[in-house]
Amino acid sequence: MRTCNITKDEFNRFSELAENIYNTLVVIDYFVTNQNEIEELCNLTPIIKNLHKEVDILNAFFIEHEK
Repeated sequence: MRTCNITKDEFNRFSELAENIYNTLVVIDYFVTNQNEIEELCNLTPIIKNLHKEVDILNAFFIEHEK
């Protein structure tokens, strides 16, 4: 695994971006899950769920390393 040196400010910015992406996906996931009558949204559901899972891991990384 390659390491990367970033400043505390950069870390905080990346953490904030990860949290914003996570929160956005929570809202989108809720929306597509509750709009079953729109077929196009049903097609997006697996993509959103996968992205949500991946950003969950990213967000957890920043929370864990914030200390």
